[in-house]
Amino acid sequence: MNSVRREKSIVDTIFVFMIFGILMLCALFVVLFGARIYKKTAHDMDVNFNSRTALAYVSEKVHQHDRKGCVDVTINEGKPVLKLIQYVNDDEYCTYLYPDEGYLKELTAKGDVGLIRSAGINILKLNDFRADKISDSLYRFNIRDEYNNNTEFYVSIYSYSPNIEDSTDAAGPDTVIKEGRDDE
Repeated sequence: MNSVRREKSIVDTIFVFMIFGILMLCALFVVLFGARIYKKTAHDMDVNFNSRTALAYVSEKVHQHDRKGCVDVTINEGKPVLKLIQYVNDDEYCTYLYPDEGYLKELTAKGDVGLIRSAGINILKLNDFRADKISDSLYRFNIRDEYNNNTEFYVSIYSYSPNIEDSTDAAGPDTVIKEGRDDE
């Protein structure tokens, strides 16, 4: 009778170890799946932050300079440059937003100095920045971030609106957004 009891105890021990092993394997899979989901969520949040920050930054800069003749798109070294003009004590100052060395850069200089690409400060990391003047009051921007996500948006300025005589009274931006990936 003693031998029968010993066999049961060995089987019980093996059973407990098998259950423990299965439990450990399930825990490992839960951790691995959770890590993968976290990594994807963090990446998606980073992509969303970059595209929304670029959109908000550019549209806010355009609306800060919403005066007739103070927003323009020019070409410098074959690349588009958003030129924003403001006057301080009768002196002209230009703020340039442009792509250079994988970044959206900004440079503010006196109007007669012009754009010096290397002098700008890095604003956001991106692959491409395009600006187009659709009409006197509508501009199209296309930003491709470091992950190759494309954000296209339109910004309307009020200073050319027939219903508004003084653009300083204009409130709120008119921005239309279209997002997507080029590889989709």
